[in-house]
Amino acid sequence: MFRAALLAGGCSVFERDGDVLGYVALDYSFFGNGFVSHLLVREDARRQGIGEALMRHAMASCRTEKLFTSTNLSNRPMQALLGKLGFDLSGVIHDLDPGDPELVYSRRANPVG
Repeated sequence: MFRAALLAGGCSVFERDGDVLGYVALDYSFFGNGFVSHLLVREDARRQGIGEALMRHAMASCRTEKLFTSTNLSNRPMQALLGKLGFDLSGVIHDLDPGDPELVYSRRANPVG
């Protein structure tokens, strides 16, 4: 999935001193809306604001009125970040990961085009 996002031009990286510390993948495959399909921060670089910076970049870059993303119920740090950034819970999908439902979030983006 990362390779597809990279080839489609929807991937942005956070780099410090030549090291890639994280990336965000934004696409428009979710019912024609912006969708952050991946947000990853290198384990040793977490809790430094990198995830927030990447999500803010995706929000500012989004070309649609609404921006969606999702995370597992077990991923409390991501849920906290999404709350901080003004995302609202839109729904729950069961049976993707047994015993760990997928939470879908949305917010109004800042359309650029």
